Amino acid sequence: MPADISGKDAVSRALTVYNDGFALVKETRKLPEFPADGVLRYLDVAQRIETESILVEGLDIREMNYEYDLVDKNKLLEKYIGREITIVDPESGKRMRYRLLSVANGMVVEDLETGEIVLDPVGQVRLPELPEGLILTPALVWHAAPAASREVRVSYLTQGTTWETDYVIALPAESSGEEAFSLTGWMTLRNESGMTYEDAVLRVLAGEVHRAEEADPYVLYSAIPERDMPEQESFADYHLYTIPGTVTIKDRQQKQIRLIGAEGAKGRTIYEAGPYDRNPAIYFEFDNTEANGLGFPLPQGTVKFYRNNSSDGTAEFIGEDRMDHTATGERVRLRLGNAFDITVDSGLTSSGKEGRYDLESYMYAIRNAKDVPVTVIIRHPVHERHWDIAESDHPAEREFGDVLIPVTVPANAEEIVRFTLRIDRSVTIAGEEE
Repeated sequence: MPADISGKDAVSRALTVYNDGFALVKETRKLPEFPADGVLRYLDVAQRIETESILVEGLDIREMNYEYDLVDKNKLLEKYIGREITIVDPESGKRMRYRLLSVANGMVVEDLETGEIVLDPVGQVRLPELPEGLILTPALVWHAAPAASREVRVSYLTQGTTWETDYVIALPAESSGEEAFSLTGWMTLRNESGMTYEDAVLRVLAGEVHRAEEADPYVLYSAIPERDMPEQESFADYHLYTIPGTVTIKDRQQKQIRLIGAEGAKGRTIYEAGPYDRNPAIYFEFDNTEANGLGFPLPQGTVKFYRNNSSDGTAEFIGEDRMDHTATGERVRLRLGNAFDITVDSGLTSSGKEGRYDLESYMYAIRNAKDVPVTVIIRHPVHERHWDIAESDHPAEREFGDVLIPVTVPANAEEIVRFTLRIDRSVTIAGEEE
């Protein structure tokens, strides 16, 4: 008889969840008394296991099978075709003996006393035993040699488990210039792997892990109570976050765990306008540095912004954006929306020649209807290869293929910006004159 190794025999369990919808399960379980036939059944594995990924340590396995022919009504009945079954009359309680002939389109049976054929008999079907070959949960079946170890360590990959980070940034009542903010990052974990992981050490890995191939509810929201922050470490070319303690992750459950928290970091709201923008885009920037109260790797995720309403002290939602994986020391730039009270008119005002150069002049008119001054950055793209800024009535600089001009506009006022570009279109891509 096979010896069973169930999930209840687990000594330890760990789960590492990756960004791309899969997880690594690592378990150590106690071994039962070794069976005479050398057949062991490793029960309670994820239904979406990648069987080619299984690693077993502590046993000398000669053959391994994955059995997933699980019990259900139709499979049970199919296993009993040609065999005797019992049907109990629901009113009298009388037990009738039949031979099962078919279950393809309803039940067809033969009365063993009269020989009559009965279609869809009414009553409770009783089967004497669970047919051989059907199991209650998926299982790994091993043919192994006796082992000196009393424990077996099993690792495998499974599909159906995902995680992502959702951030919340809380800003104070509207202010100009640099402002303090708080940042909270929640890890949202979804488990649809077909298994519950009891008391598991949970790790999540941030980064893009290459896979050779992509394999392809009732949701419970739960938040882990406030406790120590997850430990973060560099691992290979990725970042690994370990949740303190152990966590139980039920099948078909969504769980949220506080991953990152920071108070008193500094950021700045930036208004930016291009040649086709009627209202400037609103960006929020901050530096992911220790000096700025941060300085830890930030996994990719959605960032939601709230700003305090000074009239009643409550927070209002003001926008959201996606953040890529951000290393320590990098600058984060997120878009919130477009400014309602700031408008921009822009266009080409003149063009001409100066020797081999083309001259193009532009004008931006920025109107500020807010009660406080604002700074708007003009970001004017230039699609030529050889150019420079000939003149500007405001301080201007070139950043790659853009002209950048910061403009401070007083409250309830308008500011006009004019600049001229000098473009050399006589130079070909190869660097030769036409």
